[in-house]
Amino acid sequence: MGLFGKSKHEKQVEGLARVMVNLYLMTTEGRHGAPVVLSFQRRDAHYRHLMFCLSTAHVACAHVMGNADAVLNDVLQRAVVFALTEQQTLFFGGVMQPQQAANEGAALLQEYLHHWSAYVDIVQGNNRADATRLVCSMLADVEGLEALTETDAGRLWPLASWIEEHLATMRRGFPQ
Repeated sequence: MGLFGKSKHEKQVEGLARVMVNLYLMTTEGRHGAPVVLSFQRRDAHYRHLMFCLSTAHVACAHVMGNADAVLNDVLQRAVVFALTEQQTLFFGGVMQPQQAANEGAALLQEYLHHWSAYVDIVQGNNRADATRLVCSMLADVEGLEALTETDAGRLWPLASWIEEHLATMRRGFPQ
């Protein structure tokens, strides 16, 4: 903390972490009308979902950050520490080594960010259905599904659409 309070970077780290946690809670507990459709099949599915939520929050808010990569890295570190210290059984299904958790979190985050980059390109090409299907595919990966079936896409579609509709809300909840 600086002499006159928190720095802009610290406020943005806290803001991105808050958006990530809120999205995680909304999509797992059905808050604010989010459909509760996720079926966590992998031992680490909740951790994967946390990384998905971080990537989603970052995509929604990055354009207003001073140094988006630095903010993202700091929130990733906080998320890993939280998962290891507060809810290790929930997030990993058992004991996890800190370095392994950090490595897996970073890899998952990069994978989801790559998909979000493709999502932006698809939306710019005015193909909303394919964009939503890509979000469904990311959610299927969170769950532990090998491939997205039509049945799974139909089940996940309402949540994917809800997430897409709330990207602007996430932006508004981020400190400027």
